[in-house]
Amino acid sequence: MGVTVLSDVPENSVTTGIHSAEHGPESVRKWLRYATVEGALANVFITFTGGAFVTGLALLLGASDFEIGLLAAIPFLAQVAQLLTAYFIGRFKTRKGVVVWLSVVGRQSWWVVPAVLLFSGGWRLEVLLIVVFFSNVAVMIATPGWMSWMADIVPEKVRGRYFGVRSAALAVSTVTSVLAGGLILDYFKNRTHENVGFIIITILSCLFAAAAAMLLNRIPDPSGKDYRMEFSRLRVVEPLTDERFRRLLYVFFAWNISIGIAAPFFAPHMLTNLKMSFTLISIYSSVASAAAIILNKPWGALIDRFGSKPVAAFCAFGIGIVPLIWVFPRSDFLSPLAFEAVYSGALWTGYTLAAFNIPIANSPQENRTMYLAMFSVVTGLAFFASSLLGGVIAEALSSVRWKIGTQTIINYHVLFVLSGLMRIGAAFLMLTFHEPKEKGLPVMIQFMGYAFLKRLSGGRHMFPWPLK
Repeated sequence: MGVTVLSDVPENSVTTGIHSAEHGPESVRKWLRYATVEGALANVFITFTGGAFVTGLALLLGASDFEIGLLAAIPFLAQVAQLLTAYFIGRFKTRKGVVVWLSVVGRQSWWVVPAVLLFSGGWRLEVLLIVVFFSNVAVMIATPGWMSWMADIVPEKVRGRYFGVRSAALAVSTVTSVLAGGLILDYFKNRTHENVGFIIITILSCLFAAAAAMLLNRIPDPSGKDYRMEFSRLRVVEPLTDERFRRLLYVFFAWNISIGIAAPFFAPHMLTNLKMSFTLISIYSSVASAAAIILNKPWGALIDRFGSKPVAAFCAFGIGIVPLIWVFPRSDFLSPLAFEAVYSGALWTGYTLAAFNIPIANSPQENRTMYLAMFSVVTGLAFFASSLLGGVIAEALSSVRWKIGTQTIINYHVLFVLSGLMRIGAAFLMLTFHEPKEKGLPVMIQFMGYAFLKRLSGGRHMFPWPLK
């Protein structure tokens, strides 16, 4: 997918550190095309080793509700390792090298899983948890370096639109891989060889991750090979002394607490209580991803025009309703999920894109890597603690069976309602954080309403919104 959003970038709009003809706009566009394809390839690995797939694997290995919560929490605990990013880059003096090699080490460690699945025994679940932890630690150390690397390449004026296009490519990758993975797993599950299905998709994930790493290695670092980064206590704590950034941490800490309490249990609920096959779960996920494909570019354009905070707040209020919808589906009544897939897919698309841009836009370039690392650590710890708490609550309420009409309320439903109420409260907190260039949520809503009515009156599609 071409990065057409950069076609209007003049020479002087390219970010600091890219000055020569070799690093001109044409080269930047080529690098961003590489970054888009690399992201799509890496996303196959992320899809096959996460979500319903890794939950299904854990259930196959005998995981309890608490262990499901732990499995979902591990990647967020691993975000603490991002504090080591500055040390690694300072030690090896190559931002690109640290990012590429740690990505390879983290993702290729999953080759252990297919080997383990050839054996039997309860110890296999512990091995899976160790692999998930090690893989995530390595990738998390690389993440702030990757984010600052991309921030140096993508011109600020089109950052929202570019990542919108890139996210759309990732959504296409998600649709393709989730459908393929669901079909593979159901094929072997129906033949009582479910472990073979997981072996195949894990091997595929490692191969796609290797291809992504080779492509990422082709993107130059505009800062040069000798990337110096001082690792000191003062630089580590600097984000915490920045009043505006500290407020940002507080807001997103509360948001991740509200998300993590229920997030690990949507997949097991679909598999065990709603009796959905992997293929059906894949179709559900694909509908949400299709919404992302359609809406990533419009959301990115809104971010460029109004700022990331208004988009994040708008989507957060809508996302607060999502867990409440999950109270209604039953194994013989799945139709509410058709609406929920489109609704949540549309809102999560905008929220994720805005939340990705917010810490980048609100961190200084000279210490951006540490700011981004601290953001991930604080929000990751919130999700980790909340997920573990959710696992404890789910275990404690495992015997709950409240009959209300045709619906039976179980422990997962309690967590969904709790999460929904907490999300709405956290969405209000987002209104207390202000970006320097934001135009305000009411102004954005007014614009969206006007654009919608204009399209409707003209008998045309609502999207994309006319933002130029």
